[in-house]
Amino acid sequence: MSKFTKNPDQLHALPMMESPRRLFLLFFLPVALLIMAGVWFVGHDRIHSEMELIRTSEISAVVMGVRSLDNDLAIPLRQLHSLVDAVAVRHTLHGGDEQAMQAAFSSLIGYTGLYDKIRWVDENGQERIRVNSVMGRPEAVPPENLQNIAGTYFITKAIKLKPGQIYISPLDLNVEHGKVSVPYKPVLRLATLVQNSDGRPHGVLIMNVNAQKILTAFSDSLIEARDHAMLLNSEGYWLKSPDSADEWGFMFQRKETLGSRYPEAWKAISAIPSGEAETADGRWTWSTVYPLKVRDNRNVSEIPHWLVVSHLPRSELDLIGANVWPQVGGIAVVLILLFGGVIAWLTRALSERTQARVEAIRAYAEAAAEHRLNESLERFRHIVEADVNGVMAIDSEGHIVLTNPSLEAMFGYEPEELLGKPMDILLPEASRALHAKYRTDFMQAPVARPMGAERELTGRHKDGSEFPVEISLSPFTEHGDQFVDAVVVDLSCRSR
Repeated sequence: MSKFTKNPDQLHALPMMESPRRLFLLFFLPVALLIMAGVWFVGHDRIHSEMELIRTSEISAVVMGVRSLDNDLAIPLRQLHSLVDAVAVRHTLHGGDEQAMQAAFSSLIGYTGLYDKIRWVDENGQERIRVNSVMGRPEAVPPENLQNIAGTYFITKAIKLKPGQIYISPLDLNVEHGKVSVPYKPVLRLATLVQNSDGRPHGVLIMNVNAQKILTAFSDSLIEARDHAMLLNSEGYWLKSPDSADEWGFMFQRKETLGSRYPEAWKAISAIPSGEAETADGRWTWSTVYPLKVRDNRNVSEIPHWLVVSHLPRSELDLIGANVWPQVGGIAVVLILLFGGVIAWLTRALSERTQARVEAIRAYAEAAAEHRLNESLERFRHIVEADVNGVMAIDSEGHIVLTNPSLEAMFGYEPEELLGKPMDILLPEASRALHAKYRTDFMQAPVARPMGAERELTGRHKDGSEFPVEISLSPFTEHGDQFVDAVVVDLSCRSR
């Protein structure tokens, strides 16, 4: 602290002349910005992690849906191959009793419960044998009730097959006598050519698969994605949808498809067999199901396929951020308040400590300055008192405010007899009136007047005796008041 004793003005250079509020902001703002940056990073990392979990979940749901369909379709395809090669079926085709084939159809329906009907249709489109599933039990249709279905799309397609090829129809609803059966009965038709003993085509075997079980198993396999996953045909119509009102639109000539409702998403889904995309409508994940694996020379475009699609709406994606940001924001608020409190306490403590230091330095400096002033005053007092000439100070009214011992001895007064008295008591009575006029004129335009600048004056001793003196005057101002410093020399010795 000693460096301030030399120059008290250096007190103004102390750093804590800044306000505590400014000091608080100086420390708090970087910490708050750092916390906010950390919260931004953590929030985005949390959202990214949540999105990755959702992405994995969506892919898993789609894969499970595809596997469910593949597994459920593998059974009827395998059983169709087995049925063609069955001894009873070949026996009938080679000219034997039709009861053998009918028994084989009934056995398969009763054993598996997968089929609504199995039938043999000859090359002219006439049903030759047909066994229906009625309440889960096989029931053969009498010959008089057998129909000619040559004009149906699936017979038209199936008749054109080569030996060993399998036709799989679109997944649609069962139609009886030109109308959709109610309640709806989803059906999938599998067909393959059969030959007689000389190798010539002898119609087709057709199995109507109860697709409701397949669709139910598909929905069950989706687990958590059941409320937003769907099954589409190749044209984008819904076969299975969270909203049942969307299903089977093509059976009723409705035009709305996934493509018409979500054109941007359909463009991405149609481009590649499997993938994922995020659009303004939300997140899409899809994969293609090929019910009939290609094992012959048919073009892939001729093979029917379905699409398993999961659509997570944008509103649900936005909920992730809506849930994450309040959580991390709450943590940020707590941290900011905590650090703000700590910084406020540190700032106050630092401010108080520095202020105390400043006050201590200021007090020390003021004490030192007062000490120097006292020393100067004491030095001045010694100088004045040691002067062999008489010294006195007079205010603007002519009253004595300061004397030295030489002056007091020169006029024969004690100090207390002169202080506060008019200086006229030091003049002869005859000179006092004239001197009052001189003093008034001088105080109106005070100017230093050296020794001997005027005529010789006469002083009056306390005992009434008079003696010649010489006076020099020096005006000065203190705190706005006018004073005159007078130096008086006794000329008695010089006169003698």
